[in-house]
Amino acid sequence: MNPEQKRTAGALVRAVVLLQLKLLLNAARDLVLIPLALIAAGADLVLLKTDEPRFFRAVLRLGERSDRWIDVWSGGREAHEDPRENVDALLARVEDVVRDPQAGARRARVLKRWAERQVSRARQRAARPTLADPASGRPPRSDMTL
Repeated sequence: MNPEQKRTAGALVRAVVLLQLKLLLNAARDLVLIPLALIAAGADLVLLKTDEPRFFRAVLRLGERSDRWIDVWSGGREAHEDPRENVDALLARVEDVVRDPQAGARRARVLKRWAERQVSRARQRAARPTLADPASGRPPRSDMTL
């Protein structure tokens, strides 16, 4: 096999793997949206007498945005077209991390530090009283968010 055939074969294998990942991601998205759409439609039916339908439309918008983000068939575009910021960019970053162990290790350390900070903050928030504690005499927290 000459070097040009190897490059062509490697590019084809890469394109097939990316397509399969995108198809799996698309299927997972569909599995989530099916019950979500049914629940949203049910909620809209219940609230139809008092409100305009909004939940089902929100699910439709979510599906449309996720469809553009996954962009399953982007591999068929011409090479000179501008790349989109979508799952292709994410997969390219993952591929860069896998191919360059030093950059991957650095990014993994950064991600680990970020995750540790998030866990620490969550523990601190959990340790604070959420309701007025008669024993401590502290008032309820006012910074609670959903």
